[in-house]
Amino acid sequence: MAKTGLRERKRLAAMRRIQETAFELFERDGYDAVTIEQIADQAEVSPSSVYRYFGTKERVVLWDEYDPPAFERFAAELREHPPLEAMRLAIDLVGAQFLGPDRARVERTTRLAFEEPAVTAAMRQELDAAAEAIAELVADARAMHRDDLAVQVFARAVVAAIEAALRTWHAGGFEASLVDLLHDALGALEGGLDLR
Repeated sequence: MAKTGLRERKRLAAMRRIQETAFELFERDGYDAVTIEQIADQAEVSPSSVYRYFGTKERVVLWDEYDPPAFERFAAELREHPPLEAMRLAIDLVGAQFLGPDRARVERTTRLAFEEPAVTAAMRQELDAAAEAIAELVADARAMHRDDLAVQVFARAVVAAIEAALRTWHAGGFEASLVDLLHDALGALEGGLDLR
């Protein structure tokens, strides 16, 4: 993973601060009652800064810095491993670097993603975009077309497995290890889903 420059580190720190402020407001006042302007005021930034960084209130909730390194790792591992194993290795990277130290933030995001309809809808759009990104990486690595059925089934099944792991983690009160649930979900794909 490439080192980030000073400007990028400052941008990420500002985004984290704004997100943390938003989470505090959502927990205190309720998601629907909080506006971008209130978030900006509490975070001591302009509303235009919040819009520039995130675009929408839902993105304030869903934003994290995990996707770029996870996709980079997935792409790199695809050179040497089958796609499902490459995804496991990408999940391990995210788990080691982010999910442990950032667990409280991931819990807050997950809670809102499954409990607030507007955030749920935005999450579904992000998951669709993630499936397309996975399909593109797999297609490139395997000299296939991204719209080949096998590529699309793989990408969308992986994203569904990730969502299922997050939903199970949320439903269980965040007691389990999210990384273990993600691995179990991918294992269910690998072993086939025998629900007899």
